Amino acid sequence: MGAVYSILRKLFVRRKPKMATGNETLMLNYALELAQEWGEFWLKPIQGRLSKAYPQLTAAELDHYNSIAQQAMKYGHDLTYSMAKSLTDDAGKATWRATYLAKFPWVDARNIGHLIGTGMYYAMKDGIDR
Repeated sequence: MGAVYSILRKLFVRRKPKMATGNETLMLNYALELAQEWGEFWLKPIQGRLSKAYPQLTAAELDHYNSIAQQAMKYGHDLTYSMAKSLTDDAGKATWRATYLAKFPWVDARNIGHLIGTGMYYAMKDGIDR
């Protein structure tokens, strides 16, 4: 199990973007990626991990990114859960994207895919998708 976890972690752990702070869209997407990490960090605050990547961020900035990332993740999962039955075709996914991006327009395609995938996992697990 440890070897499998190690391989999956290498595949799915987010990497710090090679950019300078100051690009709000990239910072928010990185924060959302951190918020969505599986394993030991699932549903955990991101301030510590974000601080390791960007030690120059203040506590207030770290809290800001954590708050927005957690809100964006929760909204994405809740929206997916509520729309699970309609997400089986391209039209349903397009409706989800339009609804989600109306609230969080800065979220990139990678994060959107992860939000839908995670939300659908829990919807299927709970039998909501049927």
